[in-house]
Amino acid sequence: MATQLPDIDFTLEFPYTRTTGPIIGPFLTGLRDGRILGTRVGDRVICPPIEYDPDTGATVGPDSLVEVGPAGTVEAWTWVAEPTSKHPLSHPFAFAQIRLDGADTTMLQAVDAGSMDAMATGMRVVVRYHDERVGSVTDIHFVPGEDAQAAPEVDAEAGDVEIMEHLIGVRINEPLLPHRVRFLEGLLEHKILGQRSPADGKVHVPSRGYDAINRVPMMDAEYVEVADRGTVTSFTEITPIQYHGQTETEPYIRCSVLLDGADTTVGGIDVRDIPVDEFRIGMRLQMIWRDDISFDDPDNRGFGLSEEVYVRWEPSGEPDVDPELVKEHNF
Repeated sequence: MATQLPDIDFTLEFPYTRTTGPIIGPFLTGLRDGRILGTRVGDRVICPPIEYDPDTGATVGPDSLVEVGPAGTVEAWTWVAEPTSKHPLSHPFAFAQIRLDGADTTMLQAVDAGSMDAMATGMRVVVRYHDERVGSVTDIHFVPGEDAQAAPEVDAEAGDVEIMEHLIGVRINEPLLPHRVRFLEGLLEHKILGQRSPADGKVHVPSRGYDAINRVPMMDAEYVEVADRGTVTSFTEITPIQYHGQTETEPYIRCSVLLDGADTTVGGIDVRDIPVDEFRIGMRLQMIWRDDISFDDPDNRGFGLSEEVYVRWEPSGEPDVDPELVKEHNF
């Protein structure tokens, strides 16, 4: 059965919120209002401003804030040919260390030069304020030249920037490993495939492509089909905690099952139709397959069977297995 499984592609993201403090707050407020601030520390002006003297650790107060720029000199740069959604510009640009006029240190900022050939160390650049500004380092970028433009007006009644919020995230994209492709393709055909270790003959389900105990790879010739029924080796009752985004509302059982023909358990199996007080280790279960299996979000680290594959697990009607016989498979 020819099947096209998608690559792994997901974004891990979470919000990050913090107060800005007495120095970063005015700095971000300045960016929103159309000016760039540094802090005078001894005989130096540091931009972006900091709250302490880097030489002595002494606190630097708001009275040390001074305006710098709006033009400056590129001291180092790198070209970003393929910007991601997290970059400040959607087309190719440079990240540059810029020493603004009046400052003694550099700040990292985006330079929209049009092409990599237009970038050079020592070139002069000037700030451009974005039309919509919220009090963030992404309110500005730089362009080649000396001529400053007035910042577009913002809400005159906007208060000081006291909180900053960001989405911190990383996008992960990787192809499915061959053993995962084989396993998932088997599920699409209502087959559960494991791999037999060439070292000790034990069948691993799902396979990870190698026998971690004996440290040997498992090859295509070692694939075997195991049953879609098995014995409960461990379980827990999950009572969902209600939080924003939680989709589970009722308690359910999550268990591990030793499938007939396998030597490792399949974990993460959710059982919703059998009362907890009737569930037990040694119980025999039968998986009821879905007719319309699909994998929208596969991964390389799966160790179990998800509800994408089955409708439910139900008692097979067979006598229980003595729990003593499966205790080595407790997980």
